[in-house]
Amino acid sequence: MNAVTTVSDTDDADARRGHSYAVVLFFVCFAFSYLDRQIVSILVQPIKETLALTDTQIGLLQGFSFTLCYATAGVFIARLIDRSNRVRLIAVCVAIWAVSTALCGFAHNFGELLAARAGTAIAEAGLSPAALSIFSDLYPPRKVTRASSVFMLGPYIGGGVALFGGGMLLGSIEHGVGAAWIAGAGLSGWQAVFVAVGLPGLALAAIVALTVREPQRRGMSSPVEASAVEQAARGVASTDHVSSTAFAAESAQDSTPPLKDVLRELFVKNRFCLPYFAAYVALITLFYSHAAWFPTLLIRHFHLTPRVVGQMAAPAYMFGGILGVLSAGWLAGRVSDAAAVRKVLALSASAAVLLVPAAIAMPLVGDVHIAVVLYGACAFAASVAMALAPVPIQIAIPNRMRGRSIALLVFLTNAISGGVGPFAVGFINERLGGQSGGLGVALACVGGVAAALSALLYGVAARQTPGLARA
Repeated sequence: MNAVTTVSDTDDADARRGHSYAVVLFFVCFAFSYLDRQIVSILVQPIKETLALTDTQIGLLQGFSFTLCYATAGVFIARLIDRSNRVRLIAVCVAIWAVSTALCGFAHNFGELLAARAGTAIAEAGLSPAALSIFSDLYPPRKVTRASSVFMLGPYIGGGVALFGGGMLLGSIEHGVGAAWIAGAGLSGWQAVFVAVGLPGLALAAIVALTVREPQRRGMSSPVEASAVEQAARGVASTDHVSSTAFAAESAQDSTPPLKDVLRELFVKNRFCLPYFAAYVALITLFYSHAAWFPTLLIRHFHLTPRVVGQMAAPAYMFGGILGVLSAGWLAGRVSDAAAVRKVLALSASAAVLLVPAAIAMPLVGDVHIAVVLYGACAFAASVAMALAPVPIQIAIPNRMRGRSIALLVFLTNAISGGVGPFAVGFINERLGGQSGGLGVALACVGGVAAALSALLYGVAARQTPGLARA
């Protein structure tokens, strides 16, 4: 008995370590995706000068062109997530976006850069839904929150590295020992930065493929599957019955509910989902606007170099984001499974309320240090809600609907938020004359309205949430 217990305890410990390893590795992938995604923000000025682009084109490059590809690809990838090997899918996606990011370094006009960025966007669309779906099969509801919170550190680590490392790398390339060689190869400094940050993703893809095992899916997706597992648990002795049970379970594994059932589950059965989706769309509008334009605001308004901007903004962004994500995981992890969804939405509403004044003041203040502190405050408040965003779906939605549900949320936030936010800031700025003061006003308008809408809609969603979690 003791021997059996010891073996069981050892197996459990190994499983827990394996689960933790998967969470950390997928977090690293997510950080790399945001490094590749947001490196553009610190390179706006040299890209604009080299390719003779307008602010509207820069807004398109960071907004609609990227996010529409990201969102559209997510729709097609979602079904693969619900029915195929998610680990292999993640590995392939990481490899593709690594190559696409490196190809940005060989772009010589707006169209070529747009096409390479589209490749990055399409590949990155598969990571979040696949990883979050895997976490739901590794952990019970309250622990899903913590695993997701670790994963959601990715945007802040990756974005911070993009700001700090991108600025440092650009300065080193333009003025370091390799400057002459890069110039001789016909590349600008910003092009070399793309190559340098893209290629390491190929090694990361190989690590995912070789070291992570696809977990068994948890939860019953149909009465057939439930009946099959129940019969197996009772130890049916008949060979015919065992064979039919195995066949039924296998068939259930292959059956994926149609999209109309997913939409009914989201917006009819779970009525909180509509305001919850809309609240997250508003929140991500602010997030993308800040990510795309705040470094440029500091460069133009305070006449700083990209290197100095990275040194100032990256620590505030990373510290605020990490603190917010960790706070969200700690707060949500202290509730019971039955109260998890309502608690998550209430916490998100509170964070969005705090975000409103900071989002309005940040781009308008006249002191660079105050602006950076407020930037960190915005990162903190936004990261609380972002870290908790996938949890309602992971808890309330059945297993074989989760991938497409998360992909739908990703689609909406990218098709709307990622496009409208950066584009609106650039467009409003140009209507105001294209000066640094106009950029601040545009960022305050877009950010303030988005934060206020998010707070309101999260509050509505929390009131419409039943207090029961998924069994």
